Amino acid sequence: MTMKNAAQLRSALIGKVHALAKKLGYDEDTYRVVLLTQTGKTSCKDMTDKQLSRLAEALECLSKGKPLPDAGKAPQASPQGLAGQILPTARQWNTLAGLANRAGWSGLDDFRLLGFARHTAKVADLSELSRQAMTKVISGLSRRLTQLKASNVSEVIA
Repeated sequence: MTMKNAAQLRSALIGKVHALAKKLGYDEDTYRVVLLTQTGKTSCKDMTDKQLSRLAEALECLSKGKPLPDAGKAPQASPQGLAGQILPTARQWNTLAGLANRAGWSGLDDFRLLGFARHTAKVADLSELSRQAMTKVISGLSRRLTQLKASNVSEVIA
């Protein structure tokens, strides 16, 4: 039995990430967004071993329908980008977490929620949300869930 060297272990971890992304049905754009939101990098080769390991763990959880590790905690406010803006309330964070769960996502750390917030409020991270931007995200996600529910009902009726 031979010990694998660090390069072989890293290569196996990258292979696992790619296989899990394929299993989850991610296209190239979705895959890159997942990498970016989970690690801040758009390529596995640029990640540290720890980032690769955490990414593989997160994708493994998603593939099994389990919540992401450390999911559900409200992000800490970042001083960058706030510039005197009023921070979201605890009630807003709880509402957003509930909507994310209704969407079938794994809470506030889910990359799909971050993607939605980026599109809706033009923020790079949930911790950059102001109270007003949080209201936009909550309203938009609520409307989207209502639309999805209505389209599922009409599909059943048709």
